[in-house]
Amino acid sequence: MTNVWKERVLIALCLFAGTMDATSGALLMFWPEGALRMMSVPPVAAEALVFNRFIGAFVFSVGCLYLFSLLPVLVMRRWHWVWGVLAATAWLRSVICVFTSVAIASGALSPAWWSVPVTDGVLAVVQIWILLKGWVRRHA
Repeated sequence: MTNVWKERVLIALCLFAGTMDATSGALLMFWPEGALRMMSVPPVAAEALVFNRFIGAFVFSVGCLYLFSLLPVLVMRRWHWVWGVLAATAWLRSVICVFTSVAIASGALSPAWWSVPVTDGVLAVVQIWILLKGWVRRHA
């Protein structure tokens, strides 16, 4: 696999994950009822919406990290920020995947939340694989 192809995959991954998280996070912050409805999650009590907004702020921030990591790539062809973001978010996604899986299995969260552990789990595995294969250098 050529470096050009790997670079395109990395850019696409950061754009996809960043856009997905920034969008869903913004929706959860500013329109939590609608975001939860789109996920087919049962309505929550009005008092709980602030916690959904808080989660949205976190998800939005993670999405922005992916997008911001591309700035040094596009301006200076420096990839070290991408390595850091992939490493950090792989850890975050792994934790969220395990937590939400356990919460769904124990009945604390509705099964409608299934998309969260699936998405986070798949992205964590892909990112860990990319890092272990050495597609991105830590120091540039």
